[in-house]
Amino acid sequence: MRITTILISTALLANASHAHHGARNQFDMSRSIEVEGVITKVRFVNPHSYVYFDVSKEGGTVENWRCEMRAAMVLKRSGWTKDMFAPGTHIRIEGRPAHLEPHTCFVNRLQLGDSELFGRYEQLEGAEAEVAVARRPAMLANGQPNISGDWAAPQRLLTGGEVQRRAAGGFRGFDYAQSAAGKAAAVDFEANRDNPRYHCQPVNIIGDWIFDQNVNRIAQDDDVITLTYGFMDIVRTIHLDMDEHPGDLVPSRAGHSIGHWDGDTLVVDTVGLAPGYLDGQFGIMHSDQLHLVERFAFDAGNGVITRDYVGEDPLYLSESFGDRDNVFLSATPFEPYNCDDLTTEIVEGD
Repeated sequence: MRITTILISTALLANASHAHHGARNQFDMSRSIEVEGVITKVRFVNPHSYVYFDVSKEGGTVENWRCEMRAAMVLKRSGWTKDMFAPGTHIRIEGRPAHLEPHTCFVNRLQLGDSELFGRYEQLEGAEAEVAVARRPAMLANGQPNISGDWAAPQRLLTGGEVQRRAAGGFRGFDYAQSAAGKAAAVDFEANRDNPRYHCQPVNIIGDWIFDQNVNRIAQDDDVITLTYGFMDIVRTIHLDMDEHPGDLVPSRAGHSIGHWDGDTLVVDTVGLAPGYLDGQFGIMHSDQLHLVERFAFDAGNGVITRDYVGEDPLYLSESFGDRDNVFLSATPFEPYNCDDLTTEIVEGD
């Protein structure tokens, strides 16, 4: 088998901070290993896919190995398929060993059959193509701008030793201005224990919209717009037929959203958010007083939605916060996230 690549990526992102559990927590990034064997199966799942293979040792013994790759959705966006990892295929991996599991590794580069050695972030032939936005109607029959479809933040790609981003945007947690109450609420925070992502739970409707560049879906009706997140399966209902939020809201992770169109911009006001994290990695919390206003500006000609947002939480924050991010029409279709965290999976006897 031969894999033709579109670009050659560097061997390893030195700071693998975008990994779901933080690669350095699970793997020894200071050590390099090479291992090869025969593939037995592959698990294309989120938040991390794994390839399983048998390594033959001297004396006839066999070691059962597994090595971690990126999430299934971003692999698919990069042109990777399950068929590449057919059982019986020879595999060679350059990677980093796990701290605790003796036969587990982080994939840096790999070779499948007679393919060339290619990197973890490689964009393979057949990777996500540009969407022909000119063929999409700019408006729906009901007069709304046509934002229906599948949307995703630009991928983070390694090329020439740098992480390339196409204006993805996104807020950094340490920029939030915490109040004394906000700091007190998170005084015992430990990321590995408390970050909802590490327990297959959504963090918030802000960062999860673009996290890990998963594909989101937008569906439109006359009175309702539904945002289904590709990360952790958050579903938001934006009510276009309401001017005020109900007074008897039950707080939830998605909150209650009302919206209206301002030209080509969807303005969304959200309250009723259950207490949680603005940033699950840095332990920045929000209370049930969080109020978020988002403006989804639609550029039909370029197939992009730019979201500007401003949030305030008078209990846990001393200042308002805000930022901007972009999602583009995606050629890779939306799929439910269906989180299946294999980080602590026991390989023996699998």
